Amino acid sequence: MKMANTMRKLLKQRFCLILALLLIVFTVSAAAEEKNEAETWLALARDAHEQEDYDTSFRYYEQAAKAGSAEGQYMTAISYYYGMGTEQSYEKAAEYMNMAADQGDANARTMLAMLYVHGIGVEQSYEKALAYFKLSAAQNDPVAQYNLGWMYMNGDGAEPSREKALEYWRLSADQKNPDAMMALASVHLDRQNQEYDIKKGLEYLQSAAELGHPDAQADLGARYYDGFDVEQDNEKALRYLRPAADQGNANAQAILGEMYFYGDGVEKSIETSLEYTRQAADQGNAGALYALGWHYEQGVGVRQDWSKALACYQQAAALGFAKAQTYLGTLYEYGDGVEQSYEKAAELYQRAADQGDAEAQTYLGILYEYGDGVEQSYEKAAELYQRAADQGDALAQAHLGLLYEFGDGVDLSYEKALEYFRMSANQGNSIGQWGMGQLYQFGLGVEPSYQKAAEYYQLSADQNDPDGLECLGYLYLEGLGVEQSRDRAMELYRRAAALGSEEAQRQLAILGDGK
Repeated sequence: MKMANTMRKLLKQRFCLILALLLIVFTVSAAAEEKNEAETWLALARDAHEQEDYDTSFRYYEQAAKAGSAEGQYMTAISYYYGMGTEQSYEKAAEYMNMAADQGDANARTMLAMLYVHGIGVEQSYEKALAYFKLSAAQNDPVAQYNLGWMYMNGDGAEPSREKALEYWRLSADQKNPDAMMALASVHLDRQNQEYDIKKGLEYLQSAAELGHPDAQADLGARYYDGFDVEQDNEKALRYLRPAADQGNANAQAILGEMYFYGDGVEKSIETSLEYTRQAADQGNAGALYALGWHYEQGVGVRQDWSKALACYQQAAALGFAKAQTYLGTLYEYGDGVEQSYEKAAELYQRAADQGDAEAQTYLGILYEYGDGVEQSYEKAAELYQRAADQGDALAQAHLGLLYEFGDGVDLSYEKALEYFRMSANQGNSIGQWGMGQLYQFGLGVEPSYQKAAEYYQLSADQNDPDGLECLGYLYLEGLGVEQSRDRAMELYRRAAALGSEEAQRQLAILGDGK
């Protein structure tokens, strides 16, 4: 009896073992069959996709996805995302992307992370995005590594870590990812960064450009054109700018427009210049819009059309282009083609000045000096002139010299006046030259010298500066530093009077000249 029970146990155990083995065989067989089925669907889907028959490829990818294929699930997600062969659905895209990601598909994990970054088809979550990027980056996916670098750089979903950001970008760049190369180039080429290294930066930039990255090509081309950080070379500039422009890079198109306009490294062609300029302007490139505005204003290569010119200038200004803001400001200041408005001029100058535009800072300073469109303030004018003068603006230096000469908004200082007048005069500015003449005529901060005063007044008068003409006329009238000549004095006074000099007009009236 005992032996019979033992035999029954053994038979039962053997039966369970056989059953388990059969189950394993059946499962493996079913999995293999399912895999074979998925591969069949995938082959059909790939072929249809290659033929751009997206309706068919979607159906087959979906079948492969249902058969458990990670690739099928990923491509079904892509089909839903872009609406290829099916109605677009970000939610469905996220659903299938999640299936593929759960099977360890690196591309799916990266794409799912991107969906979480932007909240597309899923609830936005930097934390989940970070988790999926990490999984994919661990699988050596260069796109995930690149994006993970930005998440650490910006502190999205993680504590900011510049060190980790650079680490992931290097890993991605080592796999020839041009986006990562561009990120590293921007870090190493920024003079404000502790990692500033011009050699490394240019190496990364060139590597990205050679891999066809349009932004890298445009950046490198611009550097060669301007001679910035590299030796100026129009031929190399063209080598990088042309392919970037062909890929639709607006900056490259704008620069090529400029090169063809001036004939820099190419045969000058207004037609080709306009073609590139229009391409860039159509993409909202502010510099190109400004250039196109000039073409319409001057009627160069196009029919002159002020309304189109103004529209281009306004668009460029609205996009924050400082040159356009400054130029528009001058139009409003003088009522040239628009209704005169000091207030609008001041507003536009301010926007450009805030970007560091020296010309705008100077013009805004003049408005503050005279109280046109703004509350009069010598102090504010001096501040603006100083900012522009430090950038080498000759007109600002001249006006700053005047403030120091008379102590308006600053402590009176003939030494400072001399310093700024000289800087301005050396750049050929007529006001600066006149200012130097004043200092020498009256011996302010220098030994008085009518001869030197006459020399500076002559330089100013040669540029039709009314003050220079009037002061030189006075020296000729009195024979100070020059041979006395009433005729020469009268000629100079007349020229100055015609330019609006009230003092010259007064002198002519005294001298009995009504001309």
